[in-house]
Amino acid sequence: MEDQISLGEYMRRLRRSKGLSLYALSEETGLSYSHLSRIENDSTLPGPETITKLVEVLGGDLRRMLELAKCLPKMILERIQAQGEPATRAKLHRTAGASGGTGRDTAPALLNFATDAGLEREEAEEVASAMAALCSLPAHQRLHIAQMILGFAQEGNAQSG
Repeated sequence: MEDQISLGEYMRRLRRSKGLSLYALSEETGLSYSHLSRIENDSTLPGPETITKLVEVLGGDLRRMLELAKCLPKMILERIQAQGEPATRAKLHRTAGASGGTGRDTAPALLNFATDAGLEREEAEEVASAMAALCSLPAHQRLHIAQMILGFAQEGNAQSG
């Protein structure tokens, strides 16, 4: 039965359907021949980056390969499935030190702004989450918080100057 297939067998079938040898797959993915062989023989389970490299070359169902590899938490796989669209490498990018924040996905533009401002990744994620939460507040609350932040910034500049 197809549902009982292992990751190694699934990958082997995809590779053979493309007419690729393990050596050719190694060349195209940049992964070692021995690592690919161990994956196909179900001697090792790859991480998400390896899976995405394999999907880029072999095609196949990314979500299914990630499930078979057991390399992502069930919650992440369920969110990918709930989106109803093929997952891409960008959607699978893990952020180091991700913290609670608002519990929502932080808009990439906010996160980029915070990291471009020189903040370390973990702090940038917190600041971006706070900015996202700020945007959801009523206008009068946003104004008061913005004035408070500007006051702290002016106070900090006066002390350092």
